[in-house]
Amino acid sequence: MTRVRFRTVVVAAVCLFFASPAFAQAPAAGPVVFGLPSSPRTMALGDAWVAGRDNEVVFYNPAQLIGARASEFAFDIMRHGPASKHATIASSFAAGKMSFTLGWGVQMVGFHAGPGVLYPFRSDVVGASGLPNGTSALVAIGAAVVYKGFRIGGAGKYAFDHVLPLAAGDPAVHDHAFVVDLGVARNIFGGTAAASLQNLGHLTAPDGATLPIPKQWRYGWSTVKPAGPLDIGVFAEGLTRGGWTSPRGGMEVGYSWIEGYLVTLRVGARRPDATSQSPLSLGAALTADRLTVEYGVQLARAGGRAAQGVTVRWR
Repeated sequence: MTRVRFRTVVVAAVCLFFASPAFAQAPAAGPVVFGLPSSPRTMALGDAWVAGRDNEVVFYNPAQLIGARASEFAFDIMRHGPASKHATIASSFAAGKMSFTLGWGVQMVGFHAGPGVLYPFRSDVVGASGLPNGTSALVAIGAAVVYKGFRIGGAGKYAFDHVLPLAAGDPAVHDHAFVVDLGVARNIFGGTAAASLQNLGHLTAPDGATLPIPKQWRYGWSTVKPAGPLDIGVFAEGLTRGGWTSPRGGMEVGYSWIEGYLVTLRVGARRPDATSQSPLSLGAALTADRLTVEYGVQLARAGGRAAQGVTVRWR
């Protein structure tokens, strides 16, 4: 039986331990979509995806588009409370020399936020009952190449918030931004080390009712190892935004009893963006031939709202 290296288990334990006890809120930032996990899988793994492998890496680290499952189409639906809907689609394909790979993704969030909640609503209150109504969206297009063993990528992103006024006479909010992500990754220590500098750009807010774009570093490591009939994946990451840092990580265990069929269980933890969010997240997936269905849930503390979602993948 192939054994999982001891350091792989240690890395996972350290990630979950350090992510769990910290509850201070992240600095407020917008647009809203920048503060939400892109898919149920990333949600279940503590949103630790800078060294991830699915096509949603276009939102985290465009360098990792190389190695993403080409010719796969993913559609994600999530809810961040009873009055919120979040949809994501993403895909990638190899295009030429130097492992040149292109990828794209779109996220759309519709939400309601209650009175007294300041714009641009934190991810823990997106979905609260009441007014106003809002829409947040993100479009990303990225590309990556391999140079001297390093995967290097860049992505251009357009994001906007459109929020209706809370009361008659209040102004509506119309913010939009063009930003750039830069990423790098390399295979090392039996896994992948990766880093990404995100959201380089400026927010345009004609009414001035906005908060800063979350310019941030993501840096981490991931690996997937066989252990007999099991496949064990470990994802570790740190996110730094200004003076606030969020350790995060996750582990998934997959079991295949016949070729083409796979069941996967996931657990993750992170320093959450807001005090009403629990650090813990869970998920599961089932693959049957070319179809994969995934589920993820971000748990909530007292007074918060759990977020959950489903993904359908076809290859």
